[in-house]
Amino acid sequence: MDLLQFLNIPSLLLAFSFLIVLLTFLFKDGSRKRKLKLPPSPPKLPVVGNLHQLGNKPHLSLRSLAQKYGPIIYLQLGEIPTVVVSSARLAKEVLKTHDLALSSRPQIFSAKHLFYNCTDVVFSAYGAYWRHIRKICILELLSAKRVQSFSHAREEEVARLARRVAESYPGTTNLSKLLGLYANDILCRVAFGRDFSGGGEYDQHDFQKMLEEYQELLGGFSIGDFFPSMEFLHTLTGMKSRLQDTFGRFDKLFDQILTEHLNPKREKEEHKDLVDVLLEIQKEETADMPLTMDNVKAIILDMFAAGTDTTFITLDWGMTELLMNPKVLKKAQAEVRGVVGEKRVVLEGDLHQLDYLKAVIKEIFRLHPPAPVLPKQEFLSMPGQ
Repeated sequence: MDLLQFLNIPSLLLAFSFLIVLLTFLFKDGSRKRKLKLPPSPPKLPVVGNLHQLGNKPHLSLRSLAQKYGPIIYLQLGEIPTVVVSSARLAKEVLKTHDLALSSRPQIFSAKHLFYNCTDVVFSAYGAYWRHIRKICILELLSAKRVQSFSHAREEEVARLARRVAESYPGTTNLSKLLGLYANDILCRVAFGRDFSGGGEYDQHDFQKMLEEYQELLGGFSIGDFFPSMEFLHTLTGMKSRLQDTFGRFDKLFDQILTEHLNPKREKEEHKDLVDVLLEIQKEETADMPLTMDNVKAIILDMFAAGTDTTFITLDWGMTELLMNPKVLKKAQAEVRGVVGEKRVVLEGDLHQLDYLKAVIKEIFRLHPPAPVLPKQEFLSMPGQ
């Protein structure tokens, strides 16, 4: 029998690649130790460095490491040398005093595939383009006036959620799905000018599945982010095809939305939605840095994913914690009923009086942060890397 029949060629290639990475890593690591004066660092393993110390809750692991090694520590995350800053004073110095050197974001593998080659607000590199789209978001999309103009949409969707809960009685209520519908409907009305749940399009597009896949791909472990020399493995593991599939579904949805907004016969709403604003800016020939359609889609994805998923996670955990803590639930209900009185409806003007409810929400954020490690780069690469 031929000897090649006993050999697993893909396994040999993988082992050979791993050996190259190991030798490269050891060589670079030794050089770095001789040249750089590094902050305190926990013990590390060959090749993986300190990756094994992050665990499945990196924000808690980083806090534990900071308590032991200090407010600024050095971690070797695979091939990526990383400095983690954990105190407010040092973070201010890093992100304000030395912002030009350290303010750019890491363009991770999944973000490059999902966010139109990182041309969105979150992952685009610091520079003229990022300043331009950030200015658009602050002045045009997220200004106080713009947010206030959609107060009617928020009030209507809250009432709609209450009706859906009431309609499910006396049967079982799938509150997670109803909260997902609520978060999605508010965002879609504000950003896209319409909701997708009325005609069953929420289930047709499978929004919840899209958001779960997006969150898993963006926030999960990616070997290429920590071992750039082994990025080719994403093709073998199927991650690249998953990214392309998820991107294709979002892109198809955004094409549909943009086509609707570009239709001259479309019925105009009283208030411009976010897509209307972006398309107006995109059409301006006098703009210093005109936006392409892909740029518009990338910003839309930022708004869609960040606005729906984080809201849903916070509400879902909030209801879970309240149900598990009846005393807190009873006290929060008493405060709401005392403030609302006979109106039976909580208006946005009532919120400033609900101090206990605000404390409950802050505790939910503390216990279950929807984005515990923010994408603004808590992990700061060493200069020159």
